[in-house]
Amino acid sequence: MDDTTIEQVGEDRLRVRVGEREFEVDAACPHRKGFLAHGYVNAARLRITCPLHHSSFSLETGEAITGPTDRRLCTREITPPTA
Repeated sequence: MDDTTIEQVGEDRLRVRVGEREFEVDAACPHRKGFLAHGYVNAARLRITCPLHHSSFSLETGEAITGPTDRRLCTREITPPTA
């Protein structure tokens, strides 16, 4: 899936689009404040990975999946409802 984008939407927030789904997430990793705008999005697993120490987070729940942190990422789905 190649239709993923990361867009800065405020000083401390990002909009991550994966296909037709959109998520708003913290712009900084809770571990060492790596810039998630430069991170990697795994569209199949709906995860974002920090480029600094490779902590990976669920876009749906914010749960830390891998990496040196167990702190959650603040995230919420903002996908507009379909008619």
